[in-house]
Amino acid sequence: MVPSRLLDTREGSSRVAGGETVVLPVLGRGGVPASGVGSVLVNVTATNVSQGSWVTVWPSGVVRPLASNLNPTAGQKSANLVLVGVGADGSVSLYNDRGPLDL
Repeated sequence: MVPSRLLDTREGSSRVAGGETVVLPVLGRGGVPASGVGSVLVNVTATNVSQGSWVTVWPSGVVRPLASNLNPTAGQKSANLVLVGVGADGSVSLYNDRGPLDL
């Protein structure tokens, strides 16, 4: 598959606030098949980070895990490759713990 950007809050969306969860539909977008997919490999990048935080990525529709996938620092860009299951609705969830940032 050719990589495809499915989310960029710098482009027309609002930044992700501290304590906010973003639900990102992935099935049927960016070359991902609309069915038959159990997980996706995503590169999660945080930028315009206002304060140190942590970001968790998990299948939508289930309880958020306690572990973080990304630990951005204020003023720095951070990225991590995450293998994440796809929720029953075809989406993944991204949670930012503190301060606004862009994903």
